[in-house]
Amino acid sequence: MRMNVTKKCLGVLFTAMLSFCAMDVFADEAPINFGDAQSSTLVGKAWQALARKDFKAVLAYTNKTISLYGGQAAKMQDYLSDYTCGFSETSKYGPLNDVATSYYIQGQAYQAANMNDKAKAAYDKLIRNYSLGQTFDPQSGFWKPTEAAEEKLDMMTVGLDYGDQTSSRLVQKAWLAFEADDLTAVEAFVNKILELYADKAKKMQASMRGYAAGSNDQIFAYWAVNDVGTALFILGETYQRNGKKQEAVEAYNRVINELSYAQTWDPCGWFWKPAAAAKEQLAMIESGTHWAFGDHSSAFLVQQAWAALKANDVKAVQVYVNKTVELYGKQAKKMQASMRDYVSGSNDKIFRYYALNDVGTALLILGEVYQNTGKKKEAAKVYKKVIDEFPYAQCWYDKGWFWKPAEAAQMKLQELH
Repeated sequence: MRMNVTKKCLGVLFTAMLSFCAMDVFADEAPINFGDAQSSTLVGKAWQALARKDFKAVLAYTNKTISLYGGQAAKMQDYLSDYTCGFSETSKYGPLNDVATSYYIQGQAYQAANMNDKAKAAYDKLIRNYSLGQTFDPQSGFWKPTEAAEEKLDMMTVGLDYGDQTSSRLVQKAWLAFEADDLTAVEAFVNKILELYADKAKKMQASMRGYAAGSNDQIFAYWAVNDVGTALFILGETYQRNGKKQEAVEAYNRVINELSYAQTWDPCGWFWKPAAAAKEQLAMIESGTHWAFGDHSSAFLVQQAWAALKANDVKAVQVYVNKTVELYGKQAKKMQASMRDYVSGSNDKIFRYYALNDVGTALLILGEVYQNTGKKKEAAKVYKKVIDEFPYAQCWYDKGWFWKPAEAAQMKLQELH
């Protein structure tokens, strides 16, 4: 789920693990294969090289990304005034995202090699020139390498830094430590939050009879409950990621039992509930399954559903589609009821109807996986639901246009007869 500071990248990061010395990292040079030289391909290869401690390959892939796409990335940076939100919108800025990520990977590699001056230089270039780039993690969506780089620079300069020790700042640092897969730092920041604010949070929780509602300011007024609950959720996720299941269960149960009314602000404009997310994680631990809901955004869930459809994984498609409908179905119906025709105009105008678009798309995906696996009756039922309940949904195709799930569902129904 998307957090106050957006979550980690795939594998991110191996600072504690990559303890090779500066001389050794230059010892062997693996053959370099740039593949199709797309920026996403090069960045993926750079992450893999970082994971296997192949420093020369890291530099080869990241420098190739920067040389091929740096100019385009700089133009995108100049065009933007703030971070983009949503999977579809953020994905449009691939060169900027990948160049920014390349500098972050370089910084990680230099740090791992104890070459801190070069690490600082890489982080500085990222922050100065490509600050609005974002990094995609298939498990949780986009996160911001600039914020992670700033935190790395802070830690390189003064060690473990608690900042101004406000609860919001400590939560931000805990997220960044989580992104870096730094269990020790997560524990330190969360323990500091508990030390300073746990008593206040419990008193606030005791005064509440339900989730705070109203304006954002009215919800933010319960800052201690929100931040301590969020911190404990971060701790649980970090333990879960590191195979410490019992510790994860204890942290999640504290959220549920002690701070059940906590809410966490998502930078794209909504609150989510750590206690509800903790219950999901506990259910996964108990069942031995793991479904990556990422930031719980409809765009991310639909993307996961597409990947599951490609793998012909009926169960996974069902999980992601059901989660999309659970979270966004009511909003999608309200949007549909307000319309008399398809939305037209700019892409941004169409993207505003994200709930309708993504729920309609998700259901079409469900129909397709049923059809592909011979479940014709179930497929027909889902296709009819798209046509009857979400006829004005539109789906973005990454080649640059929208298509209409209801029209696709109608053609699929004809195929079934």
